[in-house]
Amino acid sequence: MLHGAAAIGALAVTSSTLGGCTSTDANAAARPKPAYYPAAYEEIVDASRREKKVLIYSNTSQTNWQPIFDAFTDNYPWLTDIRATNLGSSAVYERYYSEAATGGSPADLLVSNGGPLWGDYATRNIAADYSSPERSRLPSWAEMMPGIWVFSTDPVVVLYNRKTLDESQYPDGLVSLAEIAEAKPSRFRGKIGVYDPTNAYGYSTNQGYTGSIAGGWATFGRLLPFARADHSSGTLVEKVVSGEYDASFNLSGGVAVPAAEGSGGLLGWSYCREGTVVVPRAASIVKTAPHVNAARLFVDFLLSAEGQGAVAKGGLTPYREGVEQDDQDSLQDVQRKLGPDRVHLYHYTEVPEQTQAAYVARWEKAIG
Repeated sequence: MLHGAAAIGALAVTSSTLGGCTSTDANAAARPKPAYYPAAYEEIVDASRREKKVLIYSNTSQTNWQPIFDAFTDNYPWLTDIRATNLGSSAVYERYYSEAATGGSPADLLVSNGGPLWGDYATRNIAADYSSPERSRLPSWAEMMPGIWVFSTDPVVVLYNRKTLDESQYPDGLVSLAEIAEAKPSRFRGKIGVYDPTNAYGYSTNQGYTGSIAGGWATFGRLLPFARADHSSGTLVEKVVSGEYDASFNLSGGVAVPAAEGSGGLLGWSYCREGTVVVPRAASIVKTAPHVNAARLFVDFLLSAEGQGAVAKGGLTPYREGVEQDDQDSLQDVQRKLGPDRVHLYHYTEVPEQTQAAYVARWEKAIG
């Protein structure tokens, strides 16, 4: 789930399976649909049998995707060729815009958690006009902008090294991290990583915190002088693992939590006790999708109860009410742990260039 720059020249794809679609798969029955699905939905299912594949331009890792792909293919055995890139946030859109402008793109869906980039995308009239039958079972913001469907709500967390910090220094948010750094300023200067707000995801997390958390800018004023900015989740995690950073903040829980849980006890993580921002991850079918029916099935699966369980199995945060799973905190779990007034959903919006520039200038003044 790296959000930094990625090579755009060659398409780096991952696939749900190495095998092709057999004639047996093509004739296999799909699993029955819930009663609230329209009868005409079978037309979409039948049309997808001729399409056989889905290509996603994404900034989400194969680790996150694989349980989703596996469960989706169990439902639709003829759709075995499900592929996703692992591009940087901007590259997801730039690749599609460039291809669409020069004769067409092979992409069916775009997937990202880069808030301002979705805002720009929404102005371009690119999203396919499709209303999921799961819509009525989801909160009002599930379709956050026309044709842009939220499928995970990943909290922004702090990741820290449990070996370089004393147990008394384990942070439980940005306020506590600032207090820890201020207690030993020479020790912690330059030892804390933060997502750069010039990056779309970094802007979402930084602005989400200062715009939603009481005293957010004051906390940044205390903490940022100790921090160094990076453009990639992968880099921020790696530097905590190596001990170059004692902690990194404004990381997606979809990256940081699996990294911590797979670290053999080296890494710890925490929500922000004073208030945790949740940045949605969304999918949108593009109007030019060559496999539009398969793409519709995929979006509907992501939003379904079963699909939300697979989202959790991949390390992302489901938000649909009533989903039974033990793999990951759901949005409701986060709200119960922190209190609903301390969980703040970031909403996609178009961010004018001058607005982001003014924010970055204030942020850079604080970081020094």
